[in-house]
Amino acid sequence: MACLRVSLIVWLVTASVAVSSPLVKRKNENYEVTGSTAAELRKTMNQKRPVNDANESYDGLTEWSITWDYQAKYRGRVWMVSNRSVELEVKVVAPRWTNFQNAPPLLRKQWRIYLANLLRHENGHVKVALLAANAIDKYLSSHGGASSLEKLQTDIKKNTHTLLEHYQKIDRDYDKRTRHGASQGAIFPKGYPRE
Repeated sequence: MACLRVSLIVWLVTASVAVSSPLVKRKNENYEVTGSTAAELRKTMNQKRPVNDANESYDGLTEWSITWDYQAKYRGRVWMVSNRSVELEVKVVAPRWTNFQNAPPLLRKQWRIYLANLLRHENGHVKVALLAANAIDKYLSSHGGASSLEKLQTDIKKNTHTLLEHYQKIDRDYDKRTRHGASQGAIFPKGYPRE
């Protein structure tokens, strides 16, 4: 009976703790490409591929942004975060070959391999974004408190932006390390020079 009481108390305490995690909104988009040869496909991709904020174009593109909000409560002698929300918005853009079924089997096979590698690369960006959102959420949930509301707000603003900048750097380094997916096989046609 004592074991049951302890289990019930643990369950009640666990159930009363508000658990929050980042809300993730993912949007997948495609730009249409056509062609019956690798050269035609490459030409269409070069014309239609997405452009990032720095006006650079790539075969695939992942853009992400994180927003957060919190409420503060005065407890004892300190201001603390009482509720929080973190939202991650992710958009992944990749090519879609519209006349795929009419192409030669070897070209279709090459395309499947390329597209799988490109999407694997873009998924790496999504993973970094998820890590960033979780890090900000964890920081907000574990912030110890401050002697004034202004100090709490200043600390949170500074530290969440530092975390965000850290993960944005990780994201840029991921592209450098993988040469925007080239080292992961995201090149079409094979042997095509990366811009």
